[in-house]
Amino acid sequence: MILTTMKRPTVTLTFFLLSLSLQAQSEWKWPEDTGKAQENWVLFTDALSSQRYSDAIIPFQWLLSTAPQLHPSLYIQGEKLYKGLIDNTREPDQKRKYQQQVLALYDTRMQYFGQKSAVMNRKVLAAYQYYRSQPEQYTALFHVFDEAAQAGLRHFNRAVLVAYMDVIRLYQAEGAPLPEEEILHRYDQITQALQDSTTTADVEDTEKKQEIIDELLAATISLDCPLIEEKFGRPFLKQPTDLTKAKRVVALSLAYGCRELPVFLEAAQVVQQQTPTFGLAKLIALISDAQHQTDTAELYFHQAVHLAKHTVQQADVLYMLAVHYHRENEREKARTTALKAIQADPSRKEAYKLIGDLYLSSFSDCKGGISKTRDRALYIAAYEMYQKAGRTDLMQQVRQQFPSIEEMFQENFKKGQTIRVGCWIQEDVMLDSRAETP
Repeated sequence: MILTTMKRPTVTLTFFLLSLSLQAQSEWKWPEDTGKAQENWVLFTDALSSQRYSDAIIPFQWLLSTAPQLHPSLYIQGEKLYKGLIDNTREPDQKRKYQQQVLALYDTRMQYFGQKSAVMNRKVLAAYQYYRSQPEQYTALFHVFDEAAQAGLRHFNRAVLVAYMDVIRLYQAEGAPLPEEEILHRYDQITQALQDSTTTADVEDTEKKQEIIDELLAATISLDCPLIEEKFGRPFLKQPTDLTKAKRVVALSLAYGCRELPVFLEAAQVVQQQTPTFGLAKLIALISDAQHQTDTAELYFHQAVHLAKHTVQQADVLYMLAVHYHRENEREKARTTALKAIQADPSRKEAYKLIGDLYLSSFSDCKGGISKTRDRALYIAAYEMYQKAGRTDLMQQVRQQFPSIEEMFQENFKKGQTIRVGCWIQEDVMLDSRAETP
């Protein structure tokens, strides 16, 4: 057993040296004492692969101090070593020591091998994982993130941007408080970096992460709608084309529930004109619609349809636009738009219900007063729409308005006969009687 243990590194070393001969030698920068370095590498990786972490420490530290430019693998494997030690250590002080060594490894790796974007993301996420539940470490955690941010938020991935805003919140709650303006400055940078990272494929993900970032800001500083209008709205109105000021008004208004501020709608339109997004177009349309700004609402509803990234989003906005047209008594536009919503998303059954409502509300305007059968055929058209919508309750109600057998007989119509509903509806329906059950 002892003999096997003693021979294992030698066998591993043989295979290691063989693999080296197959690699470009420029990939590895061995120190002057190459033999000893290769032996330590084998001892280190052999112990690491066997999860004998304590045995791996000495050869690893020798390599790190003697050959820091050896290869990126030294740092990748070193990270595994210290994370293994962290997981297998119960003593808090020792665990913290290993955590600090992980963070230091990232710095040394970037010093010798660059790869700043990938390594920096790993570093700050590790720090967030280690320190976010330790209030006494919030100051250190903040500085780790802030120093990384100073090097460029472009290095942060989207999850790290959210974590950075959370770290600011934690630091503000437990560490030395930052001035409000510095918090807002960092918030602006995070928001801009998030927008800059957005591609066509992850627009929805951006919107969700922005919501979280806004909520974290609201949990970090105390603002209300009058303060937002005073401190941020008025400066924007003095420079109403300033995109940065407009974005801040929009973001703060959303974070603090101040969509009703008149300045929000103005700022939102500036942002949308310069950096159009589906979500903001839809929001402007809804707010404008609620404020009876018909032309503005329709403009941004159409813009949202154009900016939608998939048919479900399109159907969502088209249905809202159809409801808007219904409310404006533009019935043909409402029906056309509702049908487009169904075409975009066949599961959008409420659009059929809306068309049924349009027919039903048209009875007084469309009845000719000459033939009850023809007039009441409109209810059959409404019934068919409610049937497509799956609304049996409304089907039963509207059936009571079908023409009666007597009315059809007196006017020379027969059950099952097809007639056209006139007025704006222009639909063919098959005559039925309210005397029949569905």
